[in-house]
Amino acid sequence: MPRMEHSYLIHILSYDPETGIFSWAQPRPKVRVGDAAGHTKKRTGYVAIEIDGKEYAAHRLAWFYVTGKMPSMQIDHVNRVKGDNRFENLREATNGQNRANTKSSSKHGLKGVSYKKWLKDKPWEARITFQKKVRSLGCFATKEEAHEAYCAEAKRLHGEFFNA
Repeated sequence: MPRMEHSYLIHILSYDPETGIFSWAQPRPKVRVGDAAGHTKKRTGYVAIEIDGKEYAAHRLAWFYVTGKMPSMQIDHVNRVKGDNRFENLREATNGQNRANTKSSSKHGLKGVSYKKWLKDKPWEARITFQKKVRSLGCFATKEEAHEAYCAEAKRLHGEFFNA
């Protein structure tokens, strides 16, 4: 399928950068002008919009709509809300930067922290991944100390993409 032209996108859709909402600017089958465009995907939480039989991520279309360029990298949601497509909430990011701006998946509730029961005095390890390499930041007596070490290094390495 040929690449969508910017002029075509702005002809068929309206986008409000302050709300992040798309609406149809032209009538389509089963759609009236002004109807909201897109649906939230249950599995991912992202908003998708179907145009001429092809599905597009609304956050990527928002970037394209405002800048006139299809993003060359991933689009990160600053506030981590996948359905919030306000332009101020979107930024281009590498895969690593996008992953740095995620919630903790640790069963201990603190990002970058794991428990090593065989380490009696300091069983809490802080680890960070940067540029596809995992690095241990040391072992600590409490999970809070380990998380502090993780946060300090994550701020240094990930900058504006840091998220505890």
